[in-house]
Amino acid sequence: MLNFYNVAGIRFQNIAANDAVISSKLTTMIQDGWELIFVTSGVESDAGSSDGQGIFITRYVFKKN
Repeated sequence: MLNFYNVAGIRFQNIAANDAVISSKLTTMIQDGWELIFVTSGVESDAGSSDGQGIFITRYVFKKN
C-alpha cells in the first residue's frame, strides 16, 4: 500500500494505485475459493473539535468455501 499523503498534500495517484491493488487481491481471493462475507469500515481518531487526524480503514471478511 502506498502513502496517501506527502508534503504537498493528498497523492491521488497513490489512492488510485491502492484501489487497483485491493481490487486485484479481492479478485484473486475469490478465484482461489474464498467467499466475501461482508465489508465494514472504521475510523480511528484522536477526537476533539479541532482534530484533523484519523485513520480510515476498510475490513474485508472472508470465509473459505
